[in-house]
Amino acid sequence: MTKPIVWSPNAKNDLKRIKKYYDTRNQSSAFSKKLLKTFRDSAKLIEKFPLLSIPTEYDNVSGFVILDYIIFYEIMIEHILILIVWDCRRDPEQLKIIMKS
Repeated sequence: MTKPIVWSPNAKNDLKRIKKYYDTRNQSSAFSKKLLKTFRDSAKLIEKFPLLSIPTEYDNVSGFVILDYIIFYEIMIEHILILIVWDCRRDPEQLKIIMKS
């Protein structure tokens, strides 16, 4: 039985930020729409195969790599919680701060 995906407020904000960045940079929403679809499709894969992930240094948190991003998520009792969508080109020290909060 699969557990449903729940996007945390932080993950939703990450998606909005990513979309806004590419919409502004490219002066078009075509790329950002494709990228967001890739994230949604990846969430469906996580839902079906939650153990198909990379290990992380954070307790009970898994990572799913997509392009230059990692979807960090936690498998809960009733659902899978997507914590953040991390751009791997960012400073890894920021990730440590975010994951501790």
